Amino acid sequence: MPGNLIVLIEYALIAACVGFAYWQGGRADRLGAIWFGANMILSGVVTVAGFRSTVVQLVMDGTYALGLLPLAMIYVSYSMGLLTLLSAALFCLEALYLLNDWPVDKTYIDINNILWFIAPLIFLGCGLVNLRRNRRAARAERTAMAAA
Repeated sequence: MPGNLIVLIEYALIAACVGFAYWQGGRADRLGAIWFGANMILSGVVTVAGFRSTVVQLVMDGTYALGLLPLAMIYVSYSMGLLTLLSAALFCLEALYLLNDWPVDKTYIDINNILWFIAPLIFLGCGLVNLRRNRRAARAERTAMAAA
């Protein structure tokens, strides 16, 4: 039971970070947050359904990376570019273990968890940067209106 509670807390924190990026971010951040959230929901459904195959994980990570790439290219967003590189690292990790027919070990679990932990932090960071940018713009507008 404590393991399930930790997973629920983790998903709640991820949802909070992604929601904050959606609320404060620009168009690229919003689309990236939607894509990440959809991927997390699909990942949860696939895990609950019992599909724990490495090939399924590889396809899901590849689809996630492929969805982020146009966002990084179209909007020239540093956060989406960073998330694309992060998802490419996840895809490479899955492919390395699949092609070498290695069993899932502690190294794989640690690297995978670290990479998945970094993604919501990137969303949190881009949300904070956009919040600060919006507050500065509002302050500059108020100053300009007061001066006029």
